[in-house]
Amino acid sequence: MAYNRVAILGTGLIGASVGLALKASRPQTQIIGYDAAGDSLRRAQGVKAIDRRGSLRDALENAELVIVSTPVGAMKALFEEISEVLPTQALVMDTGSTKAEVLRWAADVLPQGVRFVGGHPMAGKTETGPDAADARLFQGAVWCLAPLPTAQRDAIDEAVALVESLGASPYFLDPSEHDGLVASVSHLPYLMSVGLIRHLGNERSWRETASLAAGGFAYTTHLTDSDPQMFFDIMRTNRDNVVRRLDLYMNELLSLRELIASEGVELKAAFEQARSLHQDWLSGRAQGQATAEGENPLPTTRSMLTGSLFGNFGRRGEK
Repeated sequence: MAYNRVAILGTGLIGASVGLALKASRPQTQIIGYDAAGDSLRRAQGVKAIDRRGSLRDALENAELVIVSTPVGAMKALFEEISEVLPTQALVMDTGSTKAEVLRWAADVLPQGVRFVGGHPMAGKTETGPDAADARLFQGAVWCLAPLPTAQRDAIDEAVALVESLGASPYFLDPSEHDGLVASVSHLPYLMSVGLIRHLGNERSWRETASLAAGGFAYTTHLTDSDPQMFFDIMRTNRDNVVRRLDLYMNELLSLRELIASEGVELKAAFEQARSLHQDWLSGRAQGQATAEGENPLPTTRSMLTGSLFGNFGRRGEK
């Protein structure tokens, strides 16, 4: 569907990238941005992700598409604010990193019959804010979709068409299933990164240790550059899944510790298995990766480490 008027509520990296992608495919689309942070709005307009800034009521007036792209922790309050002025004909989608709580809030707060489809694009950067926005951010990415049980079929079809028009592949998930999966591959890696830099950075020998740190350490800890508020909200809305995943990961670390301490012959086999699993994952991703010009290539280990040495980290899965 070609949209004439779009409201983007939340003009950070993802919201601004949606705006740029919509503009790239249909320049005549009028995009109005709203953000409680006025500086973010000004910057989004500066990179031409939105055409103009407005109040919440201004942004929603006659909107055919509404993208809610605030941090998850702000969504319930925003749903309450927009419930009285939301255009009944508009498709409403969020881009939050957790889904069960967001879908619950949407069902409880948004008006009955709203055309709401929950979503989460698995794309992003370690850089945050509208200055890092990219019209091609979603090319080749998976975009999770979690409709409300009451969502109309035409709204779901429209959401699929929108995601595909942005270059992403729609992937339907139950909200709880989504939250369990992303706890493993998105939220846990962030915590691993935070734990490593805190563990070493708080030691008295950190200055000496840091002088020896190179590409491997830089890549392993680079996720800590992500937005702390966003991850704070993620942990609060996905607590049980993240705690369970941390427990399982710590058990794996303890298993490796025992093999090292006991000089177990299985240690090398554990390394080989990990390498094989990683290579199988990379191979599967590469086979499914589109190769059209302008789409995001799957980074190699060499490119990741090179990027980490020089501060040019590649794209990563959205938190």
